[in-house]
Amino acid sequence: MSTSRTRTRQMVLTALAAALAAVISPWSIAIGPISLTLGVFAAFFAGAILSPGWAFAAQLVYLAIGCLGLPVFSGFLSGPQVLLGVTGGYLLAFPIMAFILSWFCRLSPAWPVRLAGIAVSLVVCYAFGTAWFMYLSGNNLSTSLAWCVIPFIIPDFCKGIAALLLAKTLERRL
Repeated sequence: MSTSRTRTRQMVLTALAAALAAVISPWSIAIGPISLTLGVFAAFFAGAILSPGWAFAAQLVYLAIGCLGLPVFSGFLSGPQVLLGVTGGYLLAFPIMAFILSWFCRLSPAWPVRLAGIAVSLVVCYAFGTAWFMYLSGNNLSTSLAWCVIPFIIPDFCKGIAALLLAKTLERRL
């Protein structure tokens, strides 16, 4: 595939990944101060199907359109106040998550490597998001972990696996 064709393909997939995030992320189930959302799936999907830089860009586009006022964040919220609020740290970690998973996926097609990519991505997201949450909410580490991390570990890891499977299926068809 030529370089310009590859670049065009990556740009189109980036736009589609950002659009997917915008469409599925607002649907959520509130679990305390943090919601169970498909935004994590969207970040993982971008990482699974795009190269690292484009995966990062897809998630930045998603954050930008939400910041500009489209209701694409959890609970159909929008605006910079969402990114600056107690859950903003998790959202701001999405581009990094996508980058990390993409890097692991490009490192090796082996499932153990890709599963490690999911785990590392989640650790980064949880560390950044929880530190942000603690700073803004004034809660201690154990309370923050109980509210913001522990209930989400298994569902988020499953979202990562589902994103890898969907990306693999789509890559075969594209």
